[in-house]
Amino acid sequence: MRGLLRYSKRLLLLCVGFTIFCMILVTFFIFLGKKANKEVHEEKTEHKQRINKELLKNERISTTSVLGKWLLSSEGSLLPPIINKKKRLYLILIWKHGKFLERRHIRRFTNNKFSPWENCTVKCILSYQSEDLDIADAVAFHLHLTRDVLELPIRTRWNQRWIFLTDESPIHTFLYGNQELSRYNGLFNWSMTYRMNSDVPVPYGRTISTSFINSPNINFSNNLIKKSKTKLVTVMGSNCGGTNGRWEYISQLKLIFGNDLDIYGKCLNGNTTACPGHFDKDCSVLNSYKFYLAFENSNCREYLTEKIFWHGYHKLAIPVIMGAPKKDCEQLLPPHSFLHVSDFADPAALANYIQYLNKHNEKYFEYHEWRKYYKVINEHGYFGSMSRHYCRICEALHYNSPAVKVYENMESFWNKKRDCNINEI
Repeated sequence: MRGLLRYSKRLLLLCVGFTIFCMILVTFFIFLGKKANKEVHEEKTEHKQRINKELLKNERISTTSVLGKWLLSSEGSLLPPIINKKKRLYLILIWKHGKFLERRHIRRFTNNKFSPWENCTVKCILSYQSEDLDIADAVAFHLHLTRDVLELPIRTRWNQRWIFLTDESPIHTFLYGNQELSRYNGLFNWSMTYRMNSDVPVPYGRTISTSFINSPNINFSNNLIKKSKTKLVTVMGSNCGGTNGRWEYISQLKLIFGNDLDIYGKCLNGNTTACPGHFDKDCSVLNSYKFYLAFENSNCREYLTEKIFWHGYHKLAIPVIMGAPKKDCEQLLPPHSFLHVSDFADPAALANYIQYLNKHNEKYFEYHEWRKYYKVINEHGYFGSMSRHYCRICEALHYNSPAVKVYENMESFWNKKRDCNINEI
């Protein structure tokens, strides 16, 4: 009897001990779960704060237009209020070069036509007809294609918005001749460039958070990149010039990389047959490369083109940038997503770091970590991507201040000596 009682006590103690152990174990896992959730929340908060700091609260935000501030904010953020209401649709006239520009901004280098108001927050009417000059609400002049200031019409309505448009850097504003920008002083009301402080900002691409981290990018996968990336470095170009010595730099990289650097296009004896119809269609051979040399023709503020947004990010490659200052890249591109030549003493140092990343997958994939939290939107119209140019004019007519504004001194806004660095990489 005593033995049975003693056994019962032992069994009871064992059960109590086991229950306590289970409670401790459950408490431990709950703690780990809370800690993990806290770490994820902190990580998300850090990324949210970072994009707020880099894209919304930089020192330039005060100089941007109403439209520019909205474009710098997250996708899906509240629209600015429509302050310019009209009983009829605004009429936008593209002066002289509308049909030529249609190939890019309406057809997107395809055989189809796309509405410029597709996915636009507002709608307007678009015209290429010069006879609509007297009734147009806005007239856009493509400076790059304008041969002389005398090509501009005589202004008959002073409540029109005259807009100068250029997608090129201040160094290459004019395609024809060596025109003086000052000859256009006092003619335009609005600027339309890739820079975010333009009255009508039309960047080649934009960085946005995935709904401020509430909708992470579930399509991102390191394995997806691993499977597609079988080659190291590439560059494609048809313009073999540039004010920054980019092709001289690339030639030095070619000596170092040898066959690990493939050049497409007519520069430096590149492959001219693998990527026919540049701009008209995408070049699929670029999909295989880990790094893309996004070397612009000018080192100018915010000059970030399709080389970065399409050949780099869209192709799941790490762009190596020569062009806009690194500070601009940090403000306008995803965090830790690119290499900048200014960080390296010479081409050999850059090549060594690329080779280091190629050998160390963990370090290499750190440059793709941003894809979980951000996405990049191409808005240039090349390779079939969407173009937002005419939509942005329409939005500016609705959202921007109606106050009269005139660029009395064009170089106060568009200045190659101030905004570009011709002598440095």
